[in-house]
Amino acid sequence: MNVAWGSRLSSETKGLDVLGIRALDQNIEASLTNGITTISIRARYISILAWAIGQYFVDESAGGQVHHDKDGRAVYLNRVRFMVLAATFVDQGASRIGAMGSDYYVAEMAALVAGNTVRLPETGSLAMLNTYFGPSSALGLVESRPESSGLPFGLTARGTAMYHERDKRLQGTGLIELLRNGGELDFETAQTAIPAFSLDMTSEFGGEAELLRQALTEAWVPRNSLAATRVAQSYQKMRNTCTWLDRELESQHLSANQLIARNYDRTVLQRANGIEHEWASFEWHRRVHFALELLLAAVTKTLLNHGSMSITQVVATWSARTTSEPLAAHWNSPVKVAAALVPRGRFRGGLLKPGEFQFDPEVQALRAFEVLVSQAYDAQAIGETHRSNGPTAPAARAIEILENGDGTLAEVLLVICDECVAQRHIANTMRKMGNHQDCSLRFYPDGPVLVPTGIDFTPNYSGSRLQNTMRILADLKMLNVGADSTTTAGVIV
Repeated sequence: MNVAWGSRLSSETKGLDVLGIRALDQNIEASLTNGITTISIRARYISILAWAIGQYFVDESAGGQVHHDKDGRAVYLNRVRFMVLAATFVDQGASRIGAMGSDYYVAEMAALVAGNTVRLPETGSLAMLNTYFGPSSALGLVESRPESSGLPFGLTARGTAMYHERDKRLQGTGLIELLRNGGELDFETAQTAIPAFSLDMTSEFGGEAELLRQALTEAWVPRNSLAATRVAQSYQKMRNTCTWLDRELESQHLSANQLIARNYDRTVLQRANGIEHEWASFEWHRRVHFALELLLAAVTKTLLNHGSMSITQVVATWSARTTSEPLAAHWNSPVKVAAALVPRGRFRGGLLKPGEFQFDPEVQALRAFEVLVSQAYDAQAIGETHRSNGPTAPAARAIEILENGDGTLAEVLLVICDECVAQRHIANTMRKMGNHQDCSLRFYPDGPVLVPTGIDFTPNYSGSRLQNTMRILADLKMLNVGADSTTTAGVIV
């Protein structure tokens, strides 16, 4: 029976992590950067959000009792976001990297920079709140509140100190009133807002930068003892990351990607403990997950090219194709013979670049096999444990199948494609749909065959938080970042 997924599926199929496997490597990295995310790029949004939350509820409680107008809050936060954007754009020479709304308010910023007057938004947006509440919470500036309080969130003691530091310097500027009431923003007022709102001026606005440095380096203490232990551990790992950055960048300028790649290669060759091993573990998982996404892309493309077929037929289609790839002659060789043809260090010397893995499905599948074999070698070198008596994560399970396989290359790859790719993709999508998320299926089961939904899939790497961590440290003069995103040492720990 052909399940009626709907004629609009192609326009509704979404999702970057369609295998549901990136959370593991992302969680490893998140534990090393203390709340900084793949989309939280600039330090000043953290302090501005704390101030904006405090100022909004001060304004709302002017009549005595605190009111919470969700729509009004969204409009207010959008005005604050717009003010940050405007101040950064008129701040000559300021870096606009990570400036929120720059793609949406293109016309307004062009008009403002040209000396014209623009209007503050009358529509709401929670983009700044959604992006920076997590990092602000991890650094102990804001907190969620119980429903009985009547407010969804509020400031901690640390956040209150930040609010007061900014508030005393904003008094008398007219900017508080403008953000509260809305209206027109001219070029001169935008210039007035530079010290308080430009993303490049964090260190020039009283004690704001110092309070942010303290928030990044000094652990706050939750009331719950178990939570306090977790917070202390997170701060220690962040301090370890800062020490590692300082040491690695002392003699050479490197971007985050270059740093991750160099650390990974060195850990494989020389072994390492502590923070170096943890960053290498992150990269190890990320590469295995990329290999599994390569296989998903190969399966998806084969189904798109040939129509519905079983996963066995998909792999048989690959093995029947003639290519110039050396491994193509070994589809029916024992998997250990095929694996022995993959040299150790096959992918050393830099991060894997997804653009260099765009091939026909059969070649893409062989490249995925090479990555998995390389990761099996590396797991032994860096001490990455991946065996388990019970259910294991897809990365660990794929390596386990590869190392324990006694069939041919085609047979072992078939098991990996079935268990770690096809079944995983379908189960992950059903779970998301059960949680009222969009359908991200590239194919669905119809008896023994997989039916394509007509949508291609492009494999990719998980995003990294390290570049954002370095950027935030640089905003606070804790790290020097060059124009090309390379860095020099200077981390304050």
